[in-house]
Amino acid sequence: MEFSLPKIGAPAIELPHFPSKCMAFIFRAYEYIKPEKIAALLKTSVENVRRAAEEMGLDTPCTDERWMSRGYITIIRRMWHILPYEQLLELVEMDEQTLAVTLREDDFLDIKLGDKPQCNPVSWEEPTQEQHERMQKIGALIRSMPSGGAEAFDFTYEVQPIEFSGKRIFKECIIYPFTGLYQYAFDVDSCVYLPDEVLAAYSKTGVTGIWLQGVLFQLTEFPFAPEISKGHEKRLQRLTELTERCAKFGLKVFLYTNEPRTMEDSFFEKYPHLRGHTAKPGKVCLCTSTKEIQDYLTDSIRKICQAAPKIGGFITISRSENPTNCYSHSTRENCQCPRCSKRSEAEVVAENINCIEAGAYSVSPDIKVFAWDWSWDQFHLEIIQHLNPRVVVQTKAEDGIEYEIGGVKAVVDEYSLSYVGPSDYAKKQWAAAKARGMETSAKVQINTTWESSTVPALPVYPQIEKQMSQLKELGVNYLMLSWTLGGYPSRNIQHAAKYFYEESRIPELSPAQKEATELFAQAIQKFPFSVGSLYFGPQNAGPSTLLYEKSTGYRATMTCYSYDDWNRWKSIFPADVYEQQYADLCAIWEKGLKLLENEPMDETKIMATAGYCLFRSSLNLFRFCRARDAGDHGAMVKLARDEIESATQMLEMMNLNPAIGYEAANHYYFSKGCLKEKILNCHFVLNKLRSK
Repeated sequence: MEFSLPKIGAPAIELPHFPSKCMAFIFRAYEYIKPEKIAALLKTSVENVRRAAEEMGLDTPCTDERWMSRGYITIIRRMWHILPYEQLLELVEMDEQTLAVTLREDDFLDIKLGDKPQCNPVSWEEPTQEQHERMQKIGALIRSMPSGGAEAFDFTYEVQPIEFSGKRIFKECIIYPFTGLYQYAFDVDSCVYLPDEVLAAYSKTGVTGIWLQGVLFQLTEFPFAPEISKGHEKRLQRLTELTERCAKFGLKVFLYTNEPRTMEDSFFEKYPHLRGHTAKPGKVCLCTSTKEIQDYLTDSIRKICQAAPKIGGFITISRSENPTNCYSHSTRENCQCPRCSKRSEAEVVAENINCIEAGAYSVSPDIKVFAWDWSWDQFHLEIIQHLNPRVVVQTKAEDGIEYEIGGVKAVVDEYSLSYVGPSDYAKKQWAAAKARGMETSAKVQINTTWESSTVPALPVYPQIEKQMSQLKELGVNYLMLSWTLGGYPSRNIQHAAKYFYEESRIPELSPAQKEATELFAQAIQKFPFSVGSLYFGPQNAGPSTLLYEKSTGYRATMTCYSYDDWNRWKSIFPADVYEQQYADLCAIWEKGLKLLENEPMDETKIMATAGYCLFRSSLNLFRFCRARDAGDHGAMVKLARDEIESATQMLEMMNLNPAIGYEAANHYYFSKGCLKEKILNCHFVLNKLRSK
């Protein structure tokens, strides 16, 4: 299948805190790319690159190959405003189609990045005397920053075994591996991104399964166009090997599936009778009301289960961003499919899931199929009635919680630690399933959410225990503990694990830690929660977000670039309300941190400090943008100084724990180099403001 790259949009944002675009590129690239490759792209000597980097305080060149295999998203994001496509392709060693597929299939990275900024090619420019002087000042500043410490990707886990006894409460507790690969999980040996030490850590906490994305035509031969399944035998073998390796740790592998995948118009020239609803230009559904597609779904799942009999099951999502069946992006009123439009939405969606379940059940009744009710909308109860009773009904635990902040009323969708379920909607879903004798599953977030995704385990333990105790009382059978964010083997999981069995004994908190984490739980409930603020706000990048002395004109993108788009950050809230919620959150959180001053620098303290940096910077950034737009230079100076402190503190935390800043579907959302650049950026802005 052919994919296209994002279109070229507005001119790239200038980076005036560097003496030239060439030096900006070297500064950013030196952390991830070997000097020889940087020199080749710039068409200059390695000596020139090394000399420029050292002058800017970058004394240690990159030697870590993992950035190219496990941090390529970080590199793409860092170069989006610097390199044109042709040089970006050269840097990440991809052709145009590979990059297009990566941007589309790596959890919608193309949407996160937005349009490609206009960038002219970068080449070596010998610095002028003035530029040399600026580079030397940059070097002095960079060398004054905290250095050393843990290296990127060198993740370690402080998990201690938990004493479990009595009956198991939840049949499966499934999590996304912290270092999992979303798009390319079975294109490489799983040991590369999922070593035994991670599996052992999960096993110690009572986690019983991991989930990864599985695309059917990549794991089995697509019967209508076998050429798109090239390499499927090796991928399926790797999946089988992973299930066997996980089994040694008491873990199962579950595949997250959006099926069947759409095809381009050209496919239906040969198979016009399989054509279903056109979800969007170039994305046409394979009609699941046809026997051929039903058989394809069932047979493909059967083949996977036969090859990997230790597989745990499949988590299906049938109305997500990825169009699948003809009703995945439509209703009966606008469905273009001549077959499905004569049937109800519930019949078609349920039949899609039942076909998958039939394939799994034909191999073993122990292989479970989960029907995640994401966006089932008004059809949710009817869909349950059409599902095979063996299917497990999964619901987001917090879905539908009503709340009010500053006079603004809204409803939680998902990704919340500030409002934890179960909601009334979730309870109704599970009750409807149980009435048919079906098992139930809750999708939760127990480590982190888009409220704070770059802190792998936000220590709000009372919130976690509150949710888990209620799910236990309701008799929910299964737990999906995270989306792609939130898989860190942490103390948070230990607090959730108190409810995995009838009795569980976890490591105790000190009195100060207990009191502090109660304050953190109170603080997170002040978060200005809305889907808009989650996706577009500055809280995920936090202190790595640059300050812009002048408006960029760029709109914030989903969970990637917040830019300076403060009107989009606040989402549904009045500006004063949004700001006050962050101010209240930070004030309470700071009280909790003070209680930890004499505690050891362990996971709880590191994560709490990093979380504070995210929230403190979010408040600073919002105030800075408002002050800038109001012409208040005095406030801007004060806030820029505070941002230097926040970025420095976060840098210190990354030196202690390299998991900070990392998230599986975004790789390093920010790296140490990002934070160092932010400090440089703040000093530049301060100098500009002082000169006015």
